[in-house]
Amino acid sequence: MKSFWSVVGLAVWMTFGGSLAQAAIEVTVDHGAVWQTKQAGEDTEGFFDIHNDGDSADVLTALDCSDADTTSLVDANGKALKTLTIQPGQVVSLSQQGPHVVLLNTHFKVDFGSVLPCSFTFQNAGDIAGYLNAVPAPTAP
Repeated sequence: MKSFWSVVGLAVWMTFGGSLAQAAIEVTVDHGAVWQTKQAGEDTEGFFDIHNDGDSADVLTALDCSDADTTSLVDANGKALKTLTIQPGQVVSLSQQGPHVVLLNTHFKVDFGSVLPCSFTFQNAGDIAGYLNAVPAPTAP
């Protein structure tokens, strides 16, 4: 009987053991901020943090904030980025001085305190939901 359970144990390990060694995917997106707008149809910018607590890199490949016609990832100079890689253990802050999101042609006025739902698509982690909270845009000096 002992060898029967040894064979069963070996079979279980061979079936599932390899999958236990796969890299952990632990990507999260913090709720962020978006500049409020004065009226519908205006463009605005969004900011948030991406955390990769896993043990392998992941890549942001797409994003969509449904309250705008187009949601784009851009660098600090406004140049479009196709992807953004987040290394393991890294926190990437999408900010005004670095990569961030541009929402083109908002469907509604983005009022202070309103919340815009967004979807972030990662190569490994898949789709992750997040929200951008509307805050006042900074005033020019």
